[in-house]
Amino acid sequence: MPLSTSDVLDAYRADLSNAGKSQFSDRDAIWLAFGTLLQRAVSLSSDDRAAYLQSASAAVVDLSVPGQTAAALAELARDGSSSGALCTVVTALATEAEDAGAFALATAMLDFARILVGLSEFRLQGRLLALQARILRKIGETELAQELYEQVQEIGATHGDSELIARAHLGKAVLARIRGNYPEARQEFMAVLDVSGSSDAIQELRVHGHHGLLMVSAIAGDFDSALKHGAAAVAGAPTEQQRTEILQNLACVCYDVGQFRSALHGQLQALAAARADRVRLAAFGGAAVAAARLGDARMVDELVEAATPLLALRGPEFELADMAREFAEAYAYLGNVERWRRYRDEALGRAERGKFFEIVHRLESARAPKRAPERPAVALTGDALAVAARLASGDSRELLAAAVSSGH
Repeated sequence: MPLSTSDVLDAYRADLSNAGKSQFSDRDAIWLAFGTLLQRAVSLSSDDRAAYLQSASAAVVDLSVPGQTAAALAELARDGSSSGALCTVVTALATEAEDAGAFALATAMLDFARILVGLSEFRLQGRLLALQARILRKIGETELAQELYEQVQEIGATHGDSELIARAHLGKAVLARIRGNYPEARQEFMAVLDVSGSSDAIQELRVHGHHGLLMVSAIAGDFDSALKHGAAAVAGAPTEQQRTEILQNLACVCYDVGQFRSALHGQLQALAAARADRVRLAAFGGAAVAAARLGDARMVDELVEAATPLLALRGPEFELADMAREFAEAYAYLGNVERWRRYRDEALGRAERGKFFEIVHRLESARAPKRAPERPAVALTGDALAVAARLASGDSRELLAAAVSSGH
């Protein structure tokens, strides 16, 4: 893929224009400072770049960055030729920009990093290419993203690098999933698991592979595989945030197969651990519906009471609307018409204002409230049942207390 080497400030202005914002976050200045540093380094001769990166990094070493990134920035300030440290910092800051929606700025930073790293650093080149492919996927350029993942796989095959091969399979799996080609997605996710090696990077990629298989297996109705891959992903997750999000998806599968106690406990554990608002809101709603299917009206009321103040705040509007929809669904299962109507109207108003048509459709097609009939659980193999049983262990009231008092 040819490098665009966009001007950092022009890329940032384009992002703001596309997003209709005056700024993305309080991190914008940090992204621009380091992006400008990279752009200046690229403009120098190869002989002068290391010295410049060292002195410039020393000047910005007090940037507000998390621990591992701060250590890499400090290393770059000591040794401007450290390609590994450079990529660690660029990856962290470009990912922040990407997550905020500053896609052109993130791409420009990755472009400059690829030039500075050089082709001889094939693994770093592959990692940076995979990040650019992810951005292309997010902005809908799926064919270009596919081409980049093919390049990453080719680099990995040429150099016998298992990590890059796994990254390419993972990227292609996600592309296949969003296109609706679930057999191909399953094949590519399985290929991630089949890659040899035991490095931390490969282990983390396997976690993503298991997580992907959790989702595509559930969509295919293969709940045994979904539960087993979900358990493997939770067990191997390298960070608490990643573990929490996988746990929430695992809880959703438990709900779908009628293992409501397991679903409730999974959502409560996610609620206690989650720091991201979107995850907490989904956990509140998921836990309420699972509690309702267990007939536990008291727990539903307590969850709703703990979450209701969030509805008065500005936040992730889709997640707030969907949480209110799930509260309505919970009260419908309990046969509580008054509360069903209250949260249905809340969800419908939010969904109509935000033009969240999927939520509007689900609310308008919902049947009148009535107590949910008993539903037999989906038949599962012994291994899958063991996953659900482990999640169902513990005391629901204690888990609720921990979840609503976590203070996150």
